[in-house]
Amino acid sequence: MKVEMDREQVVIFTPHHRIEGELHLASTQRLSDRMNQAKDFLPITSARVYSLDGRLLYDTDVVMVHKAHVVMMMERHETL
Repeated sequence: MKVEMDREQVVIFTPHHRIEGELHLASTQRLSDRMNQAKDFLPITSARVYSLDGRLLYDTDVVMVHKAHVVMMMERHETL
């Protein structure tokens, strides 16, 4: 059975980085549902990884973020 996926623009803060990109969620999921799943890693596509002072460090197709390192995650708004 194929599950329809939505792409949610997110910003993730870790202790050392800010990560912007797309988190793929089932159409019925919320960000909190994805964080509560048993999977340890969040695949972020079209990812940009910044230092906390705003320097772009990496621009890559995908980065895997271990949920234990997530300090804060939110939907990305164009004003950022």
